[in-house]
Amino acid sequence: MGETQSRAPLDSENDVELYTSPWVSGTRAAAYFGPISSELFLQDDQVEDRSEAWSKAERELLESLRDKARLLGANAVVGLEITLDPFAQLPESAATGLRLHAVGTAAKLEPLF
Repeated sequence: MGETQSRAPLDSENDVELYTSPWVSGTRAAAYFGPISSELFLQDDQVEDRSEAWSKAERELLESLRDKARLLGANAVVGLEITLDPFAQLPESAATGLRLHAVGTAAKLEPLF
């Protein structure tokens, strides 16, 4: 069987890793930059295939979160939570659609060893 790696892959300076856990085995947090979030809304009338739209929107949402973390000097987002509201309504209109929201803590992780 293949061996699973529990340490964070922190080799790339430009890549921001995403973790649902608030801590990452084999690392320590050198700095926390605070909470960051990103949100997307796809109107129903613009979505033909909800599954495909969800996949594309999720990629865009997470890349937006990574961009925000990079700007702060982070190499990770920990404690990531993603919420999906398939019946969302825009506050100032009657438009309904798919709302995605991601929130986590931007951090600079360093390997322990």
